[in-house]
Amino acid sequence: MELGDVEIVDGTPIIYIKELSAVACSDLHLGYEGVMAENGIFLPKANLRKIKEEIGKVVKEKKPERIIIDGDIKNEFSKVHVEEFNELYEFINFLRSSSIKEIILIKGNHDNFVDRLKNSLGIKIYKQEALLGKYFFFHGEELPGEKSKEAEWLIMGHMHPAITLYTSVGKKEKIKCFLYGSFSGKKILVLPAMNYFAEGVSVNLEDVSELSPIFSNFDISNMHALCISEGETLDFGTVGDLRKISKV
Repeated sequence: MELGDVEIVDGTPIIYIKELSAVACSDLHLGYEGVMAENGIFLPKANLRKIKEEIGKVVKEKKPERIIIDGDIKNEFSKVHVEEFNELYEFINFLRSSSIKEIILIKGNHDNFVDRLKNSLGIKIYKQEALLGKYFFFHGEELPGEKSKEAEWLIMGHMHPAITLYTSVGKKEKIKCFLYGSFSGKKILVLPAMNYFAEGVSVNLEDVSELSPIFSNFDISNMHALCISEGETLDFGTVGDLRKISKV
């Protein structure tokens, strides 16, 4: 699905920006299963494998020179967990074996201590935000900085957007989605979580105003929910319309 200068790679939580020769995604939360196991929740080791599969297909098709991770490449807040350390290196080595020449991380709230690894990982790290051409990437737990005024696009993560639908028998189905709309005269795109286990926040059922300060004074009702389906991206209409249907 093309949104002007930005292409959503259909069926994935990944975008492609030809002008930057870049693919971008957000919220990988590498090491997730290891951190959860320490808390007594045991999950199959699927996250990194699924991420590599999806990114690998997109990189093979688009052949970008760079990848932009829009925050939360790792999962643990207070340290670098051993599983995160191992998966970070495996992921970076995987990217190095492809067409990717530059790896950019916009630090998110889960990315404490990643700076210590930037030289050994060989990645470029920005704190919270970066203006790359006319595209302003920011993770989302802070308001966009002054440089965002120079951009035409605001691209963020952090929120893990999704919608929840109900079948005729009342079964609940949650679907990851992009949120696309306008903010202060600019195009804004919220990326879904790349993490395999992150179902997301149901924007049609839940109050999202406290998830990111940008939404504290900005109603997302007019933003479109662009949902990820099998091999395609579907426009489910505005969040406002979805909320009306959900109340019926």
